Amino acid sequence: MSREKRLTGRYPTFCTVELDSGTGLTRNLSTTGVCFTTDQPIERDNMLRCFIPMQKKGRNLTRLRCEGRVVRVQESEDGWEIGLHFTTFEW
Repeated sequence: MSREKRLTGRYPTFCTVELDSGTGLTRNLSTTGVCFTTDQPIERDNMLRCFIPMQKKGRNLTRLRCEGRVVRVQESEDGWEIGLHFTTFEW
């Protein structure tokens, strides 16, 4: 029996993720992290910076700036699924 370890809810999202080494596509997002797919693996425990273009309610498109630690890397049908735990993020 597995227990859910997440502290916050995750919300399905489908946004582009801009990385230093290319792009990805989000699967879900929470206040503590993001899961996205990309065409190349990223080493677990690496620190990573990314930008996620999003529209805040009632405002123009903005880029969410995120930094965090890679906590999961898993090969999938869409390439590589990456779990990033945020250390900082800002609008």
